[in-house]
This record gives sequence, C-alpha cells and structure tokens, in this order.
Amino acid sequence: MDMMEKGKRQQRRKDEDAVFNRMLIGLAAAVAAELFVFLLRQAYVDMAFGVDLALALNKVFSVFRFLGPVLAAGGIVWLAVSLRQGRSPLIPAIVAGVAAALWVISILLYYFFDTGLRALIVIPPAAAVLILIWFLYQRVFFFTALISGCGLAALWLCREYYGAHPARIRIVFGAGFLLLGLAALLTVKLKNGGGRLGSLRLLPEGSSYPMIYVTCALTAVTMALGLILGATAAFYLLFVLAGWLFIQAVYFTVKLM
Repeated sequence: MDMMEKGKRQQRRKDEDAVFNRMLIGLAAAVAAELFVFLLRQAYVDMAFGVDLALALNKVFSVFRFLGPVLAAGGIVWLAVSLRQGRSPLIPAIVAGVAAALWVISILLYYFFDTGLRALIVIPPAAAVLILIWFLYQRVFFFTALISGCGLAALWLCREYYGAHPARIRIVFGAGFLLLGLAALLTVKLKNGGGRLGSLRLLPEGSSYPMIYVTCALTAVTMALGLILGATAAFYLLFVLAGWLFIQAVYFTVKLM
C-alpha cells in the first residue's frame, strides 16, 4: 500500500513538473515576442538598420494584411479537421496562431505605424499574464480574461485614435464584434460537448459557462457604447470592463483557496 501511495506521489510530482515546464516555455515565448517587437521598432519605426529595410517591411505588411487572415482561416480549418479526425492539433494550431499574430502585427504597423507599435508592445506582457492564468487558474477564467482583455484593447484604441482614424477603428470594432459572436458560439459548442471541442478538452466538466456568456455580453455592450458615444465615453467604459475583470480575478482566486 505504501508503495502504491509513493508511486502516486511520484507520478503527481512528474505531472506537476511537466505543467510547470510548459508554463516556463510559454513565458519564455512571451519574452521572445517582446524582444521581437523591440527589434521591429528599431528596424521599422526608428529605421536604425536603414530606410531600405523599413520600406521592405512596409511592403511585407502591405501584403500580409490581406494574406494573414487567409492563412489564419486555413490554419483554423486544418485544426478543425485534425480534431475531427482525432489527429494531433499542435501543428495546425501553431500555423493558425503564427498567421494570426503576423496579421495583427501587419495591421497595427501598416495602418498606425508608431502608434500601432505602442499597442503592439503591450501584447506580449498581456499574453504572459494569460499564460499564468491558463496554468494557475480555472480555464473559464482564462477565456473570460482573454475576452475582457480584447475588449479593453478595443476601448483603448477607440479612446486614443478614434478622432484621427475613425474608419479604421470602426473596422477594428467590427472584427471585435465578429470575434465575440464566434466566442459565444464556441462556448455553446463546448457546453454541449461537455467542455470538449472534438477530441480536445478545453474546459473541465462542470465549468461555469454563464460567466463566459456574461463576459461576452458585457464586452459587446461596452464596445458598442464606446463606438457610439465616442472617445470620452470609451475612457470611462475602460474602468467598467477593468472592474469586471478585477471581480473575476478575486472570484477565481478565492475559489483556489
């Protein structure tokens, strides 16, 4: 009996070490992404490596602002097919993620230049926080924090740049509303599948799905009000959404105790 208990403890320790190692890899990737953003700043905005390189990057961003969503959509379709067929989703998920990330970089730097870079610098630290939430908290909190964070980013963009780039901000918000709808549909699918998307488990059984629905609805409402009422209202709505995120953080931290 003691041998069995010892074996269980050793296996549990190995599992915990594996989870911790994956978390460290994710955090290291976030640090590498931040260094990549600073390198882009030197090459594209500050033109520290010459004007020719900056112009070449501008052409790449010009092409990838259209090619990026196509590649990301292809990666998502590949991911869905892999999940349906019971194959490993790792490679298609990486392809979709990298394509989506490069698309976001292209949009921000091509249309907003140095102001877009300011927004881009915040993304890797935010991703590092989400990685910690993924490994340390309940998965529901990861999804609600991701949704809330995207809403905060949209409201901040509205607050800072709506006056100078109204058409572009409307496009960003339109994409945001589309993603919120997809998030709600994904939540319904996960609820019906017991937390599974095909063979991939994203949420444990008994997860609090209403929390995700409320977050989607609140994010959509605050974004809509910010877009309708303007930059000043968007500033105050930032505190509304940030307050909701803080409430979630307290709630899920208490559940850990």
